[in-house]
Amino acid sequence: MIALVTGANGCVGYALCEALLADGGFREVRGLVRRADAELPEGVVRFVNDLSCCVDADVIFHCVALVHQPTATKEEYQKVNVGFTGQLLDACNPERPPRFVFFSTVAVYGESTPRTGIAEDTPPAPATPYAASKLAAEKLIDRWADDVGAIAVHLRLATVYGPRDRGNIAKLEAAIKAGRFFIPGDGKNKKTLCAVENAAAAAITVARLGSMAVAGKRFVIADAAPYTLREIVSALGGKSLALPLPLALLVARVLKGRDGVAQVRKLAADNVYKTSPSPLTPASRGDNKEKTLFSPRWAGARGARK
Repeated sequence: MIALVTGANGCVGYALCEALLADGGFREVRGLVRRADAELPEGVVRFVNDLSCCVDADVIFHCVALVHQPTATKEEYQKVNVGFTGQLLDACNPERPPRFVFFSTVAVYGESTPRTGIAEDTPPAPATPYAASKLAAEKLIDRWADDVGAIAVHLRLATVYGPRDRGNIAKLEAAIKAGRFFIPGDGKNKKTLCAVENAAAAAITVARLGSMAVAGKRFVIADAAPYTLREIVSALGGKSLALPLPLALLVARVLKGRDGVAQVRKLAADNVYKTSPSPLTPASRGDNKEKTLFSPRWAGARGARK
């Protein structure tokens, strides 16, 4: 099979390329990137802004997204996360459409959950332009799949951590190292996370499963169990300095205004997403018994993302 990974130099895309190459079941692994000097794993066939790579691909793993850009407008999120997805689909051969694996996000469910978590089939309630654009892309892909008879599957990733991460966990780690972090509240609120290796393994699994098992389905991809905020901070080398939530909100308002208050509320919220029984194997869903949060395998080994 020929596999195409969009955003192949990003956190998820790079790890997926490595996993596809190691798997041995794909005769060619292509990486679609924006820049000729983007770093890719050795063995990946590079395509720079060239959508001809879609025509004969057997499976497309669509990782490209505009994300972690707080100043981006709704229109900018729609242009990249929906508009570019449409361009990608238009570049596929309708007579021989590829299997399409879309990397979506648990953000489509909203900004917070009960501490007990929410189910995988909970109706979406996106609260940000980013989340709304990812949900819109899911629907666009479904319409395309219906039109051309393709198999499409959506992986709703929890917050990802691992090599090359530039998102929420990377920013949290940076704040801790700079001495600019305190735990808002008691730190017992829970967060569902996803090791990038789990995301890659799940993607390869759905690329192989029968159409009845995955076509049009949405799967939450996450580690085995949620972590408390205090566990996350400790794993990143942070101290357990905590402030009562009302005081933390006051400090945030004084130092950073409305945006600071929003950041503290988000950090203090519960974000727990349950995975339901599915055809994905336990290993690929992260359903192992051991927590390997921020293992030495990747800690401190982030590469520069170009």
